[in-house]
Amino acid sequence: MVPATNAHRKDLIEKIYALEAGGTSELEKGFEMAFDLLNGKARTGCQSILVFVTDGKDTDGENVRCGPGYYTRSGYVPGPICKYNWTKVWDTVKNENQQMTPKARIFSYLTKEDGEIFPGKLACEHRGSMKRIDSGENLISKMSNYFNFLSSNAMNTKGLWTSPYLDAWGLGLLVSYVIPVVSNITGNTIGVVGVDATIEDLENVLKRYQWGSVYSFLINKEGETIFHPFLKPSTNLLDDPIFIPISQLEQDKEGHPTEFSKVLSEMVQGETGHLRIENGRRGSPKGDFRAGIKYEIMPSTYYYGALNDSEYSFAFSLADTDQEFRRSQEPVDKTRFHAPVNKSYFNLLIEYNSTVARREVPGAFEYLEVKYNEPKYPGLRVTYLHSSIFLAPKCYCDPNKYFYNDDLAQKTVDAHLWMNSVDEEMPGCENMENGKYEKGLRADVLITQPIEAHWRNRSFDSLNEVKWTYVGMRTGVFRTYPGHRSTRTYDPSQRPWFFRAKSTPDKTSISTPYMDAAGVGKIVTISQAVFEGMTPRTTENCQNYSKTGPWPGGCVCDSDSDCIVGRCYLSKAPGHNRERRRCATERVEAITCLDILYNDFHKNTMAIMQASDGIKSCGMKYDCPDGEPDCETRCYLFDDRANLIADPDFLNASSLDTSKYKGVTMGKKQGEIMRELIYKHGFFQRKESLDFQGSCSISPYAPKVTLEGTPTNPEEQDNYYKNKGPIPKFSNTYGCIQDVVSFEANSSALGPSHMITGNVSGPCMSGFYYVTELPKTNLFLLVIEDFKEYTETIFFNFNCKIARSVVNSGAYRIINGTCAHQDAAETTLADQGVCPALRDIEIPCTYTTATHTQVSSCVMTLLLVVAVYVIQH
Repeated sequence: MVPATNAHRKDLIEKIYALEAGGTSELEKGFEMAFDLLNGKARTGCQSILVFVTDGKDTDGENVRCGPGYYTRSGYVPGPICKYNWTKVWDTVKNENQQMTPKARIFSYLTKEDGEIFPGKLACEHRGSMKRIDSGENLISKMSNYFNFLSSNAMNTKGLWTSPYLDAWGLGLLVSYVIPVVSNITGNTIGVVGVDATIEDLENVLKRYQWGSVYSFLINKEGETIFHPFLKPSTNLLDDPIFIPISQLEQDKEGHPTEFSKVLSEMVQGETGHLRIENGRRGSPKGDFRAGIKYEIMPSTYYYGALNDSEYSFAFSLADTDQEFRRSQEPVDKTRFHAPVNKSYFNLLIEYNSTVARREVPGAFEYLEVKYNEPKYPGLRVTYLHSSIFLAPKCYCDPNKYFYNDDLAQKTVDAHLWMNSVDEEMPGCENMENGKYEKGLRADVLITQPIEAHWRNRSFDSLNEVKWTYVGMRTGVFRTYPGHRSTRTYDPSQRPWFFRAKSTPDKTSISTPYMDAAGVGKIVTISQAVFEGMTPRTTENCQNYSKTGPWPGGCVCDSDSDCIVGRCYLSKAPGHNRERRRCATERVEAITCLDILYNDFHKNTMAIMQASDGIKSCGMKYDCPDGEPDCETRCYLFDDRANLIADPDFLNASSLDTSKYKGVTMGKKQGEIMRELIYKHGFFQRKESLDFQGSCSISPYAPKVTLEGTPTNPEEQDNYYKNKGPIPKFSNTYGCIQDVVSFEANSSALGPSHMITGNVSGPCMSGFYYVTELPKTNLFLLVIEDFKEYTETIFFNFNCKIARSVVNSGAYRIINGTCAHQDAAETTLADQGVCPALRDIEIPCTYTTATHTQVSSCVMTLLLVVAVYVIQH
């Protein structure tokens, strides 16, 4: 017996659907097992109830025989029909139940018209009841006696928290707090009153109280993770989720650090406390969910406590480095921000044309020259004169109030006046009356404002191909050019491009192609980390830290390898050794990016890579070494996760057919070379993980034909978010458990030459390949010369399909997969004295024999009393 968690329920349902009827009925063994479970360790000890469904017959039908048949002169004689002895079953149940504490009640349900003796005697002799179920329709009402008993027998009026579940009306993941409504006359439960809260609301509250590398998580009393920064947002889930045990996120496979088990134990018990762990395991995402987690070992302290009167507990994890938190400071001289050209403008550009904005910020709308539906930005409002500022939900003192505040005009005016005020730093959220925004955010707005002039006045050959340029701060401040609207749920610090650049801050990170959220087409994001201001460390401090390096931020360096963070540069920041190159600070303050259309990115990249003789350049066709025609040079860019960034086939892929360019891996396109890189050169290392919140499809993939009716730009997405429910959008996907296979590059395998070469001839292709790293980026270049694809057969090339599949990344559904339950409870709820008080009510129980109706003793006594009463009156 296990708790009725989503994981166990889904696993049980799946296994039930996989059952096939067969064999004989083993009623004695079934009841023996049931009583063993009720007497086992995993039980509450409060009530014991058995539900028994039968057709009441003593045989399994003509098709089930308990012995072999035999032949006679008259023909074949089948074996005897299997029968079971009712008396033995009754005796077994009676003997087993005598040893039970508390005694079990049996509710019998008969699926046939006759045959009431067997199930009726079982129910009535064990203080239950028996009812006939003529069909499988409306079972809840037909089993009303069972539910009425459960609701009336326990004298419980306390409120209960439900497990999180997906709202049927499209509001996302919910938890409900419910209280039974009990009749003062009958004592029966007549209804339930409750209130819902979305998990998203809880996430917003927990995210607000974070800084530096601090993160928080929420678990239930089963130790299952409800919220954690490594999990998918609750708004992205497709089904009632299977929650991951928190130990899988905070400990490695060997259970280290072992001290976390104490934190978990006390959180499950609803205790409050804190614990410092010297070898704490802290991680940060490398990109999107499939990119995995980058883990580091460092001293950390967990602070944890229970949410009052609920089954949930939360915790904050603080690294020692979070104890010294540096917040951006506003410029002392703000006079330069008086001029309109140096002001900052909120992202809701159309709201500058509202009545309140025209009154409070006169002339701003005309000054911005807002343009709509430009050829470069279809369906969007943009301004080329300025960038725009967006504030993530966590920037507001009350994120949930911000979400449901639809007075966009007043929101725009408030933000504009706050950003451009020359007063001293505005009050933060500690000021309950006047605070609207977190303290220190305006510093990020002012610090990033001067970069706008560079964006506006820059000039280079590919400028027309750049769609967006932006900088996202870890605080949630987001500045983008040209100025345009962002969705209200957007948080730059939680985006894949932010995680990707933050996990490798010494490199320029390039994303895989993807469909722009604003609908401008296939784009690629190029991002670079911006470090926190230089830490003022003396040479003596650095030598005390390490004699040979690598050194922390602020220490003198000669090359990137001298620094912990991998970045050595000349900075104008004040401090010691200002005139020399110094190591960047470990903390990333922001990520700056630009988005470029994929086709332009591809053409510009390939144009650079030309062969010296001009014959075997990328995309060129020529005669093969054996004299055959149609050999060519294929060139690919791929990242450190084996995802293709540039592929000639991407050029012709429709922007709506994302499967043709988004997340396409090297194994899927060049399986033979991928196989050599894994098994021969050790360049790629296979990684596997379980995704308990995966996504499976009920039908084969089919690309979108049109985006009509689909929210594409931020304004449409905001409207959908505001109005989501009561009709959920259609989806052909559902939640499932998946085995996630990925690959991670090992640059050291390139060797001293920084290149891998080889010759392959397989079922898909043949050719000579080169693999090398693009310095200071997350990319690698694959060049295949004398490439020839094998397509001469008219039949499907199954060998090629197999060769690619075995080295392909992806997520594969696990059938009948779930977490193995481990029950750590040493005592039952009865032992702890927390069982609800029971009324020990009696239940009317009757059944019909061949000649008369049997009535349980309590009902017979009641009938006699009524008869005497009638006679006397």
